[in-house]
Amino acid sequence: MKQIKRADLHMHSTFSDGVEEPEELVIRAKNNGVELISLTDHDETGGLERMKAAAAQHGLQFANGVEISADYGEVSIHVVGLDFDPEDEMLQALLGRIRANRFERAVQIAEKLERLGMKGVWEGVLEIVTNPRLIGRPHFAAWLAQNGYVEDYNAAFSKYLSRGKPGYVERAKTSIHEATSAILKAKGIPVLAHPGRYKLNEWEFDSMFKEFTEAGGHAIEVTTGSHTPGQNLLFCDFAQSRNLWASTGSDFHRPMNRCEPGLQGDLPRTVEPVWNHFRAS
Repeated sequence: MKQIKRADLHMHSTFSDGVEEPEELVIRAKNNGVELISLTDHDETGGLERMKAAAAQHGLQFANGVEISADYGEVSIHVVGLDFDPEDEMLQALLGRIRANRFERAVQIAEKLERLGMKGVWEGVLEIVTNPRLIGRPHFAAWLAQNGYVEDYNAAFSKYLSRGKPGYVERAKTSIHEATSAILKAKGIPVLAHPGRYKLNEWEFDSMFKEFTEAGGHAIEVTTGSHTPGQNLLFCDFAQSRNLWASTGSDFHRPMNRCEPGLQGDLPRTVEPVWNHFRAS
């Protein structure tokens, strides 16, 4: 792989909870000077071939990607997989199980909201979601706000969709070890996504990160649209001090949300870029 100055290895399309097609993401990224791109839809690899073809058409380098939903206790932890074989059976079995669990949870949430007297919940949410296999609480929050049951998106969580509220349904758990191991089995690189977002104290974070590294994880997102500038610096130092490979990504879902593709901040020269370890490099 040639020398890379700007990469974006974390973004979402209509194949999960993004609002743009893979081809549109490639154009956005190219316009912002991105040279290496990945599509990391939630628990879904269906858009990879289209992203790869569009990247080739526009002269960008491409790596397969996915963002797997895992858990540390009651905290949702995301593990990005990069440069893996998307045909690997173990990986696809895990992703299929997570999608099936997510769908069943969505059905149960809709049933709970219907029992509260709301009408047409399931049909309404299906009109919002871009991939029916990946319905989540954000889609229900959007529907509740659009239909006047709450004043805004955040209120939907505080009134109905958070733990202990009348529309909440417990999520089926996937361990960090399961997610990391499946990516490694598929000859990919597991990356701990947006580490600054997790609501963990220092001891809990170290314990969570130990679980990730003991499972074989050796890379972490340093610059990301989910971080503040201060967090970018903090995790740059974290990667350096622990000799971790560093990744970068906008975590782009939609325009005017977080930051545009490629504009999350380039990796400092003091860290080892994860793409130096891609199989094609």
